[in-house]
Amino acid sequence: MEFFERGYESHAMDRLASMLCEETQAEACDVYLFEDYRSRFRLVGSTHRRESVGQEKVSRDEIEGLKDSFLLEYEARTIGAVVLRQPKKLENLRGWLEELSRTLWIAEKVVSLQETVKKHQMLSELTDVFYSSSDSVSLLKGTLAIMKKALNAEAVLYFSKTEEGYIFKNADGVDKGQLIYEKLPANHSFVSKVEKSDQGVVMAKTQLDFLSIKVKSAVASPARLGESVLGIFIAVNKVAPGGYRSRYSFEETDLLSLSDMVKRYCLAYTRIEYQQDLKEQIERLKLNTKEYENLIQQQQEYLKKMDLTHSLSNAMRASYDLVNVYKILLLGLTSGRGFAFNRALLLIRDRKTETLVGKMWLGPEEGEDIEKIWKEAERRAMIYGDFAQYLREEALMLDAKNGLTARIEGRMFYYKDHPILERVVLRKRIIHVTPSLIESFGASVRDLADLLGVDEFLVLPLVGRWDTIGVVILDNKFTRKPISDMDVEVLRIVADSAGLAIENVMNYEELRKKTESLEKQKNVIDYLHRFTENILQNLSTGVVVLDRNGRILQCNRKFSHIVGLPQERIVGEHYTELGPAFQDLFEVAMTILERRENIELNEYRIESAQGEIFLDVRYSPLWDPANESITGIIVTLEDVTQRVKMEQENKEREKLALLGEVAARVAHELRNPITVIGGFINRAKKNLSNPGTVEKYLDVISKEVENLERIVTEILEFSKPKSILEFSEFDINELIQEVVYLMQEKASRANVIIETKLSSAAKVVADRTKLKRVLINLVQNAVEASPPNGKIVIKSFKEAEKVVVSVFNTGQPLSENELRKIFTPFYTTKTQGTGLGLPICKKIIEDEHGGRIWAEPKSDGMEFLFEIPVKGGSKDGQD
Repeated sequence: MEFFERGYESHAMDRLASMLCEETQAEACDVYLFEDYRSRFRLVGSTHRRESVGQEKVSRDEIEGLKDSFLLEYEARTIGAVVLRQPKKLENLRGWLEELSRTLWIAEKVVSLQETVKKHQMLSELTDVFYSSSDSVSLLKGTLAIMKKALNAEAVLYFSKTEEGYIFKNADGVDKGQLIYEKLPANHSFVSKVEKSDQGVVMAKTQLDFLSIKVKSAVASPARLGESVLGIFIAVNKVAPGGYRSRYSFEETDLLSLSDMVKRYCLAYTRIEYQQDLKEQIERLKLNTKEYENLIQQQQEYLKKMDLTHSLSNAMRASYDLVNVYKILLLGLTSGRGFAFNRALLLIRDRKTETLVGKMWLGPEEGEDIEKIWKEAERRAMIYGDFAQYLREEALMLDAKNGLTARIEGRMFYYKDHPILERVVLRKRIIHVTPSLIESFGASVRDLADLLGVDEFLVLPLVGRWDTIGVVILDNKFTRKPISDMDVEVLRIVADSAGLAIENVMNYEELRKKTESLEKQKNVIDYLHRFTENILQNLSTGVVVLDRNGRILQCNRKFSHIVGLPQERIVGEHYTELGPAFQDLFEVAMTILERRENIELNEYRIESAQGEIFLDVRYSPLWDPANESITGIIVTLEDVTQRVKMEQENKEREKLALLGEVAARVAHELRNPITVIGGFINRAKKNLSNPGTVEKYLDVISKEVENLERIVTEILEFSKPKSILEFSEFDINELIQEVVYLMQEKASRANVIIETKLSSAAKVVADRTKLKRVLINLVQNAVEASPPNGKIVIKSFKEAEKVVVSVFNTGQPLSENELRKIFTPFYTTKTQGTGLGLPICKKIIEDEHGGRIWAEPKSDGMEFLFEIPVKGGSKDGQD
């Protein structure tokens, strides 16, 4: 923050470079920040080239071409780069660089937010200018000053639009003397571009031909009032604030700020224009007071009806019974205390049949005295406090099943192609039907005229939120009172309110049914959730769910028992908080995000709070509902400690049994050299007088003794239940090259060629001496099994978290029967040997290193392969 606020003079990035030098033990360090709008890196900190800080600018290719250069990236965005000279310690550099990238990104965002807050504060000052300005001139002057300050602009200009084009009105930061032109034609390229844009334009490295000052960047926005353009605001040359910024020109955020201020200006301009116009209106009203007395009376009548409309609307909204809402609506329209229409007919739209269906018709029958009906209704209305209460209570007592309703209930009126109903339903228009209109439409509207028995009536659409839901037809059959334009205007509001009220009740009923259904579904979901949670917690397998950042989202009791911590201390924590024993285990889980497939680890050994345990671990990706992205990782851990220990015990018992079975074979192997030794000793006794013969006999005896020692050594090696391993990190490719060098002479004598195909990365943690013995044995067997002019190919490659080594030799592949026996002790296909070489290899690879060894016959030879974990592992607990 010090660097962003004070810039290079703070030397903050120089200190950062020194910290990185010290951490990596490098000779020197340079820190660059990426300026994306120019696609270049700028040197902002250095331990040895401080005279170039702020001046040197390099491309991405130049940065990536430097040795020991590291890009700073965050959220898929390049932040900068660090270049080290001769670093000696890089173990923690990756974490440093990730933290540095995130910190720089956050600092830049904070500075950006601070500038945004400043702009919003300027908007508050702009509001004060709007309300304090009494005329358009002071409004424009104050607006330009605030814009200049908010945008950090060198100058802000305003050109007003006229019929001929644009003319300079005012500016802050420049005067008329700095203008080359005060008038710009309407087809001028700059103003035309701004006028056609939605919010405005941002320009860098441009020159405005009507300004004499040099323009480095500019932002302009049109001032619109409805569909017309009042003028154009132009901000020129962003003034650089103190401190470091990645760019020093106007950008899209400045355009948004300018556009927002321009919109506010337009509103304030409209207010001032409106106030001035209002003053003129008041003057005219004062001069024409007498002329509008009749209009005032009409307005009073209108207000009265609006009050009735409000009461009617309240009464309808207070009811959630659909039939009752129908009654309230028709009562309000026909009551003498209400709108006093003689009759009101309600039709509801059926979208399936595209018809209007008769629901209710309210009004007096033929021969009834309507005045008497109204007086009786007025008497009852006096009982209630207000009109809305009267409508609610009256609707409850009203029996709408009268003769009129019986005539239209269930009757369908097709509105498509009907000259009146189509306009009302589909176009949502109120139709005032008059005798002349009926005459012009002719027979096509006689159905309604004949039904009503009148030649003047009003048809209202009941419009819901989006569409017409019904129609009300009003007439004055008995009083013959004409329908006024005021009635039409007021009833337009009544119809809209009634449509929404009816639609709300319909939706309420539908919502109530859906709510009941959802409540039932919720109960089922709650039951399934409890049922699933109960199953999860009672599983004998440990289950844990991680998010993409390695934080634990959920686990069950079995996992809590394995870890040795209560569940409430596990959920919400990062997996690293579980301790080093589980850290490697969960680091494998994070690779799922890249591999996007399941991973299994068998008999994974851990030193937990309960001691040594073995786990079968399965890692599975947690996909989102659309199965498109991975939102986390599911890890299951099955405790197989008892099984592993039983297998180890069984192996020991099998090994002892095997030793018993092969005891005779061991005795046979030992008897041969012993018999030879005894025979030659007896011969030597008989030829003591012949030193030369005795010396030859002694050579034979010595070789047989060596053979005997080799047999005993191999038997002892194979019979050892456990050996002390010395694990270290080394490159297995170097070990392969060493064995090839040792076996080269023997291969040459046998006329066999040895080739190697080694991977670039094959470092392992293992017992080097033991693996060397395995390689010597496999290569020696390959040499002996290869025909003259044969070839041996040794390969190494990495597969997941394991290194695989392959030894292939040309020649006759082993049969299926031989393949089953080759790892059995004392079995051999050679004329000489104990048959313990491959069993010892199997013991070293599988029992001592937790790996696997196997053989695969090929069409032109035989291949032996073994794999071991990269980080070392042992079934005997030695790591």
